Amino acid sequence: MAGLKGLPVLVIGATRGIGLAIARELSRQGVRLGLTGRDPDRVARTASELGAWGRALDVRHPEAVAETVERFAKEVGLYGLVYNAGVSPVFARAERIGLEVWQEVLAVNLTGAFVACKAFAGSVQGPGSIVLVGSVLSLRGGARLAAYTASKAGLWGLTRALALDWADRGIRVNLLAPGWTETEMTQGLREHPRIGQDLLKEIPLGRMAKPEEVARTVTFLLDPENTYLTGGVYAVDGGVSAR
Repeated sequence: MAGLKGLPVLVIGATRGIGLAIARELSRQGVRLGLTGRDPDRVARTASELGAWGRALDVRHPEAVAETVERFAKEVGLYGLVYNAGVSPVFARAERIGLEVWQEVLAVNLTGAFVACKAFAGSVQGPGSIVLVGSVLSLRGGARLAAYTASKAGLWGLTRALALDWADRGIRVNLLAPGWTETEMTQGLREHPRIGQDLLKEIPLGRMAKPEEVARTVTFLLDPENTYLTGGVYAVDGGVSAR
């Protein structure tokens, strides 16, 4: 494979969990890395660690998302985009989810992704590759996770639509669908004496993923030699979606 060395790739949501693992893996691959996160201190530390272009970004603000993608393209270049920003602030039945929470989850998980992809398509010169980080819940229902499930299912629909819209430009768009992964976001559920064990019972491999296991699939999808991969979903879920 030609590999990713020297290609400019921007990772949105890259200072913790899966996003941080993706950024570190891409750095090892020798990309010209850009990264964002909501916390300026985390962004500064991560960018320094990886020798990357970094910028604090709150993806709830569409204008800031578009401007960040465009600035990275001008200052560094643009080949790849990984949209990993995501929130899941509640674990409750649908009737207990307020409209404010619903709107925040969709703004971060879905609207931000659309805005970033649109800015990417307007800035990239030549072929490129986009990886949207969804979830196994892009493909199935999630009890007590109505807003999160809806947003991640929306990413699967967005992936297919953009892959069709931009195929003639050589822009590939794919969805990564991780299952339960050992991150800060899942810590509370993992440590719950009953829920944690119930979650493990759902996973055929019997354990949650390490963030690094998810990150390796991103490099595969971004690789410029994989020119026939677009509009697909790639589950890294320990077999959950096979049920």
